[in-house]
Amino acid sequence: MTNLSEPHKLLLPCLYFGPVQYYSKLASGAECIVELHEHFPKQTYRNRTVIFDSNGALKLIIPLQKHPEKTAFKDIRISYDAPWQNLHWQSIESAYRSSPYFEYFEDEFAGFYKDQKYVFLHEYNLAIQEVVLRLLKLKPRIGYSTEYFKEVSGATDLRSVISPKKSFEADPAFFLKTYPQVFEPKYGFLPNLSIADLLFNEGPAALDYL
Repeated sequence: MTNLSEPHKLLLPCLYFGPVQYYSKLASGAECIVELHEHFPKQTYRNRTVIFDSNGALKLIIPLQKHPEKTAFKDIRISYDAPWQNLHWQSIESAYRSSPYFEYFEDEFAGFYKDQKYVFLHEYNLAIQEVVLRLLKLKPRIGYSTEYFKEVSGATDLRSVISPKKSFEADPAFFLKTYPQVFEPKYGFLPNLSIADLLFNEGPAALDYL
């Protein structure tokens, strides 16, 4: 079991193509513990991400199988009743086809939307995260929870901090910088989007940004 009482640890949620704020934590040098045993909270980045398309910010949401209200995150199953994978990939491709680095990275992610189906949400999220970290050439210290802790001491609990329900500006350790975005001339800069937005627009410079 990971000892969350040791100092310099970050307790993080397990997210779907997490936002830039999330990956800034993984790049911080702190030991990161990814939460797998919490009760699944609704309307969070755990099964949604936000990209930047020709109409502005676009939410991509992974549909889930019905489950009891207090189901552990590790037991949450993805639903394939609707063709969401195809829709997500079409949206990503439409949003970033003209970005500087889409053609370099598209094959790394296309399989997650075409021929790969994961049963559990956490497995899908972590598989995508593994690819993102490799492309970033980032090797964080990551562990995974083995049980649920309602409160932790000696660690910074970010499970509910990195959330679409909360402004990233409330996180004093996250300092936002701008970078070029495809549709920025039309809408202005959109902050803290999916890490996919940073990767496709900045490529190798993404790690320096983080």
